[in-house]
Amino acid sequence: MVIVRLAAVDDADAIGRIQVETWRASYTGLVPDEAIAAFDVASRQRLWREGLRRPPRPGSATFVVEDAGEVVGFASVGASRDEGAEQEGELYAIYLHPTRWGRGIGRALLQRAEESMRSSGFRSAILWVLEGNDRASRFYRAAGWQEDGSKVDEFQGATVTEVRYRKRL
Repeated sequence: MVIVRLAAVDDADAIGRIQVETWRASYTGLVPDEAIAAFDVASRQRLWREGLRRPPRPGSATFVVEDAGEVVGFASVGASRDEGAEQEGELYAIYLHPTRWGRGIGRALLQRAEESMRSSGFRSAILWVLEGNDRASRFYRAAGWQEDGSKVDEFQGATVTEVRYRKRL
């Protein structure tokens, strides 16, 4: 049974592990091997423990998805970080462990993230996808997100292009 719920501090270790394992599966070949190797489970877990201990900013939330009682993914949302777009929501992150891809679990997690942004008063939202992450791009397009821009950025020490998607909520 799949359950999507608000994340708690006790979920930090699972979130950090899932983020790194999914990051490696998704971005190998898209960023240099050194950047992949530098993405460390222990440091991600520490960051998530610290972050989940703090009260969330208004409109922000982190969710986990459980499958058969095991945390297998997470999503984090809040106000857009883009300059001048603070009235818009942003899907900061969504990661689902690769062993759960293609089962509809990610769709449930994305729907909950969208509901959260909508209930926080955001009428539209953005997200950023690393160029070349075709699986993620297909996932978002299937959920009604539309590509509407790009930028060059630094990501784990590598210069990358990120593609922006937008959706009316």
